[in-house]
Amino acid sequence: MNRRLPLVILSVAALVVLPSTAATATGGGHHGSGKPGYSTGYKPTPGKPKPGKPTPAPQPTAAPGALCGGKRTGDVIPWNAYTCDQATGYFLYKKLDVNKAAAYRNSGPQHRVALHTVWAWPTADTSVRTEASRSLPRNAQIIPLELDATDAAAVCAERDAYGLQVDLVGDGEAGRGLDVPSLVPTVITPSGDGGFPVPNTLAFYGHYDVMDLVDLDVLCAPVVVPTPSASPTPTPPPSPTPTPSPTPTADVDDEPTAAPTPTPAPSPSETSEVLPAPAETPTPSASATATPTPTPTPTERAEVLAAVEDDTLAATGTQAALGLLAAIGAIAGGTALVLARRRHRMES
Repeated sequence: MNRRLPLVILSVAALVVLPSTAATATGGGHHGSGKPGYSTGYKPTPGKPKPGKPTPAPQPTAAPGALCGGKRTGDVIPWNAYTCDQATGYFLYKKLDVNKAAAYRNSGPQHRVALHTVWAWPTADTSVRTEASRSLPRNAQIIPLELDATDAAAVCAERDAYGLQVDLVGDGEAGRGLDVPSLVPTVITPSGDGGFPVPNTLAFYGHYDVMDLVDLDVLCAPVVVPTPSASPTPTPPPSPTPTPSPTPTADVDDEPTAAPTPTPAPSPSETSEVLPAPAETPTPSASATATPTPTPTPTERAEVLAAVEDDTLAATGTQAALGLLAAIGAIAGGTALVLARRRHRMES
């Protein structure tokens, strides 16, 4: 009886330890679904070596930076002790039943609308979270939800029909060295693997109704596109009208005035001027003194109709006066000659 007691104790210990080991390898499920890759708040408890069992050889230890909060390579890291890369995906989906709250079981196909390289929630108000993991992060940031035009139009068309799933992701095994942002899928099909087939990568999650995260009155307000006002056609400045330069008016004084042409005096005719000699009388008579016929005095004034400033006009007037004087002189000379001849005849 005493020989079989150790065997019974070992059998009982094996029955206790094996289920615990199996649970540790399987991990948790997304939203309690039991599928690998999702957190259920599991915290592993290290086992103790049993009496009579050899101490297992220590596993190789990676560099402290690669352990991400674990003690040795391969350790499953408690998420609130996790120290390596983080990522968060926001997934929009249309609810299966619009009258029920957002939840994984009420979710249609999901597509990613945001990817952040930190752990984040869309709001600090925890009361609007409709479903969440059993444990929550201690250091999550707040990054509000933003929708592009296509998603905003869909939400505005059915305001209470959309939900948002938020998945906080990490590499939960020490020394594994996964690229964490690449672990966040772009689409999730709830009836499939949930989007996270790799174990210990989904740290936390939550669900929200979109109408609790954004102001739909602002989001769905019609965009008023201002009508471009017709820009006035610029009126070209009036070109300055050239002022016509005054046409020089010919000054009357500048026009040459023809000087009056002097009327030539008739040249003396010896026949008409010589009187027939009187008949000779025997009685001598006293010598008669010949009285010259008075010569009319010519007017030596050149009349200018206007004040002429031009030297040429002055010269023209002078030449006319000289011609007149020459004519008068010729007449006077002829008269004197006629008188002299007459006197000579009388004396002879």
